[in-house]
Amino acid sequence: MTIHEQHEAAATMKRHGKSFWFASLFLPKNVAADAARLYAFCRTMDDLADVAVTQESKASLAQVRKDLSSGVSSTPACQDFLALATRYQLPREAADYLIATFLQDATTEIHLEDEHQLVRYCYGVAGTVGLMMSPILGADGSKAGQAAMHLGIAMQMTNIARDVLEDAENGRRYLPGSWVHDLSASQIQAVAQVASSASRETVAAAVHRLLRLADQYYASAAPGFDLIPDRARRGIDIAASVYREIGTVLRRRQYAWWQGRVRVSYPRKLWIAAQVYLGQSPIRRLQPVMSNSELSLPVIGLPGAQ
Repeated sequence: MTIHEQHEAAATMKRHGKSFWFASLFLPKNVAADAARLYAFCRTMDDLADVAVTQESKASLAQVRKDLSSGVSSTPACQDFLALATRYQLPREAADYLIATFLQDATTEIHLEDEHQLVRYCYGVAGTVGLMMSPILGADGSKAGQAAMHLGIAMQMTNIARDVLEDAENGRRYLPGSWVHDLSASQIQAVAQVASSASRETVAAAVHRLLRLADQYYASAAPGFDLIPDRARRGIDIAASVYREIGTVLRRRQYAWWQGRVRVSYPRKLWIAAQVYLGQSPIRRLQPVMSNSELSLPVIGLPGAQ
């Protein structure tokens, strides 16, 4: 990868994943650069899926999936991923599952039914990324992979909690139907405008429940930080803690999802980074209630899950 391409990958992360970019500042330069390359590949696949209503985009993604299987590609993004995969022994099947989930997300009206479907979806779009990121960070072994997978799931749950209204406006409902009395995306969009409605509070209660579940996955992931070499450990702890802070802001808002997307300020990110460096990681303070096997149960049989 050329220096220009490395800068482009870092710029993509800074533009689309500000929390990840901030955390990457605390990683060794070579690790941060390769993490940005993986992020750029995943982002490119997501962008292609977003326009997958066209035959050209569908064909492009189908070709990438074939290339992942064969190990040879003429597509620059896929070429770079394959180079990373060879260098770090990344699980290509996780990348394939990621793309398959992106495609489903783009071409299907998403209304998840229950918690089982929720966890599998979060695995598909983010747990897979954790599995691929783990070797880049220098972590080794199946325990590290499981922790990284759980961290990805936790972060995606945080995303869903943050973006309830935005997703509803795009015709998607990732909160399980069993949690929100099967309200559709359009109904969620409508009740956002109705003050003090029972349905609006039902969705708020589901956001609360989702963040509690996310905390269980964050808590499960935390011991995995110790399986990462010292040089990268704090950076991942910061990434996880900054991302979880989105949920903390939502809690302070009393789960007022109808107020739109929340953000973590740069000073707050710095404060969280300082906490981690002082040995007071917010993630490590979480108390697990569910066992790792319980948390992994919905994804048993999927790539990298055990």
